[in-house]
Amino acid sequence: MKLSTNAAELVADRGPAGVPACTGMDPDLFHPHPSEPRNRPTAAEREALAVCAGCPVRDWCLERDLTECPTTYQVVGVRGGMRQADRRALHVQRFGVRAPRRAGAGR
Repeated sequence: MKLSTNAAELVADRGPAGVPACTGMDPDLFHPHPSEPRNRPTAAEREALAVCAGCPVRDWCLERDLTECPTTYQVVGVRGGMRQADRRALHVQRFGVRAPRRAGAGR
């Protein structure tokens, strides 16, 4: 399951205070075949991570992705300067298997 294709599409939502580095880029770049946490990033992941490296909204993108993914299996692709395997580990560290329900969710 893909979430929003990239951070550029999220700007219209609640927008960060800057323009994402991925604006206008092919969304497939940010959904490479994922590697395992114990492995080094793949060449495709490194390419996406390079785009994120200089992004002025990288922290916003990562935080939004982590808080809007209710389960770790929905954490996909490269976002916020982190690859899928590393964001899943961070998600579990922060929230466990499921993220806490947001106030007003499901009403």
